Amino acid sequence: MKKNSWVSLTLLFVTYFTFGWKLSEFDVPPHLTWFLAIASILVLAAALSFPLSNTKSLIMGLFSSDLGAFISIIVGAFVAVVVIAWMHLFATCLVLISAGALARLDIQMSGWKNWRAFAVLATISLTGVGLGGAIEFWSRTGRLVFS
Repeated sequence: MKKNSWVSLTLLFVTYFTFGWKLSEFDVPPHLTWFLAIASILVLAAALSFPLSNTKSLIMGLFSSDLGAFISIIVGAFVAVVVIAWMHLFATCLVLISAGALARLDIQMSGWKNWRAFAVLATISLTGVGLGGAIEFWSRTGRLVFS
């Protein structure tokens, strides 16, 4: 791996560490929260590692009919309202995606294959979110075990 790749991977770790810290502060059932966080991390790592090669045909197929164009306009308007209403959540997601994309670009420049890129992205992201959540939990409660 190139020497400069460690900067983006460190940024990825710190970003997910902060996300794990903030996620652990919520007063919601932790099992559901952590399940959704881990699932979204794995989906994002997979999306960055295995991009769709026929994205253009997929999008053009959606706009080829009137019904598809209408549904995409309604969904786009809904997404715009959600982005404006929950700007803090959107900004957090955008930072996580940006850090992952930067790390993926550096991994791609190093010449690694898709599966190895997925493993590196998923491992660093899950380690960061887990360590951030565990340290926040430990600093709040003084215990090392979730119960």
